[in-house]
Amino acid sequence: MGPHSHVVTAARPDERRSAMTGPTNKDEWRRHIRATSVPIPADVATAVQTYLLELLADIPGLVLFYRSMPGEIDLEPVADQLGWQRMVVTRTPDEGPLTIHPAIGAMEQHRYGFAQPVDDAMVIEPHHVSATLVPAMAFDRTGARLGHGRGYYDELLARIPADRPRVGVTTEQFFVDQIPTEPHDIPMTHVVTETGITDFIPDDGW
Repeated sequence: MGPHSHVVTAARPDERRSAMTGPTNKDEWRRHIRATSVPIPADVATAVQTYLLELLADIPGLVLFYRSMPGEIDLEPVADQLGWQRMVVTRTPDEGPLTIHPAIGAMEQHRYGFAQPVDDAMVIEPHHVSATLVPAMAFDRTGARLGHGRGYYDELLARIPADRPRVGVTTEQFFVDQIPTEPHDIPMTHVVTETGITDFIPDDGW
């Protein structure tokens, strides 16, 4: 197992079954999720943040996180605890792939409403990232991720060394049995919800 990994046993996986069934392709899943999403209760968000801090406690180096949009777990309390100097964040340019920058410094508002680094912010190369906290519309119990369909994160994750933890952040409502996958999809090494940390790293390591 690589030096950047941290294994935590999943909490009561038999008790964490999703009621979300029915959709058969990614677009149907996205429509279903948009129709069933509700605001995240404060106690649920706090529990997810606590498990994230537990997972990251023994992982040194830079943590790539995201600025939350409605329906996503706010990660600023995690940054407050870890120290903002350790946090890096993406910028979505007008064209081309996501870039990575320090989370401290000048920010601007993206057209979707979240804060992102300004155009001339210092660039961090992907190989410097020790762990990535990944948003999604849903994750499944194999580690598969359902994004918004633009492919930004799959392209970014493919540039980060494969032995660095890829941590899906969600709630139990959107941690489902199975979602459709495609060859370019990058699976998670962990998924964190309000009930615990599920680890997808094989017993024999990365």
